[in-house]
Amino acid sequence: MRFYIFMLCKHGGSAKLIHETLQTVCGDCACSYQIVCRWVKEFNEGKESLSDCPRPGRPKSCVNEQTIASIKKDIDEDPPISVRVLSDTNGLLYGTVHTIITEDPRMKKVCTRWIPLMLTVDQKRERVRCAMELLNMFEPHGPERLSDIVTGDETWFLFFIIPPKRLNCMWVDGQGDRPVVLRPGFQSRKRMFTVFFNYSGPFVVGLLPQDTTMNATYYVRNIFSQVKSAINEQRPKVSTSRTLLFHDNAGPHKARATTQSLRDLEIQVLPHPTYSPDLVPCDF
Repeated sequence: MRFYIFMLCKHGGSAKLIHETLQTVCGDCACSYQIVCRWVKEFNEGKESLSDCPRPGRPKSCVNEQTIASIKKDIDEDPPISVRVLSDTNGLLYGTVHTIITEDPRMKKVCTRWIPLMLTVDQKRERVRCAMELLNMFEPHGPERLSDIVTGDETWFLFFIIPPKRLNCMWVDGQGDRPVVLRPGFQSRKRMFTVFFNYSGPFVVGLLPQDTTMNATYYVRNIFSQVKSAINEQRPKVSTSRTLLFHDNAGPHKARATTQSLRDLEIQVLPHPTYSPDLVPCDF
């Protein structure tokens, strides 16, 4: 079309005439009247080329080392920060920030993992020692000895709404581990249950009555009596002396009355490392 405009312009055709001719020949595909006027003006001013004149291109990309470093610094200072906040803080488009995060540092956003306690080095060593002791105890007998294990603990059932998972998300490197966050205490209505498990799943569930304290006396008379009855019911031909009890170091579990009761029943207590409640299903 530019060549046609050029030819008619050289023969003295007006912009209006050229536009009408293009509409007759090309129909809806003809260029607009404003474009015809612009090219007629340029050709009348001496332009001979049919190509566009050089002009500035797209703006210089804002994705550079300085921008990437700024976003990385913001994420290091506040890992759960959202893409929207990063966009507003750095004056960039949402899509640009998302591209920087997912392609340049190759980061991904994952949910944090709750842990009940941050262990010290000594506590971790004690945990390894107990684990090695358990391995040495069970490896010679194979997996069938695991059916003798009984584990249980007290656990609070809280009356609160678990926050959405996305609120615990934060940005990490593509190959990074999932961050952990210390679980805070909840000031909410709650009831205490005592749950015991064996190889087949939960087999004793006890609810602590309101205004009652969990102590050694209650533990032996009300909880462990149920555990003993359930063990005898499930395995009537097996002596309770084969039972291996795995529970934590809470006061009611280590009290003299409890240890004496276990000794009378010839129940062996497995070693449990201090401050490692995640080994018990109730704390999962």
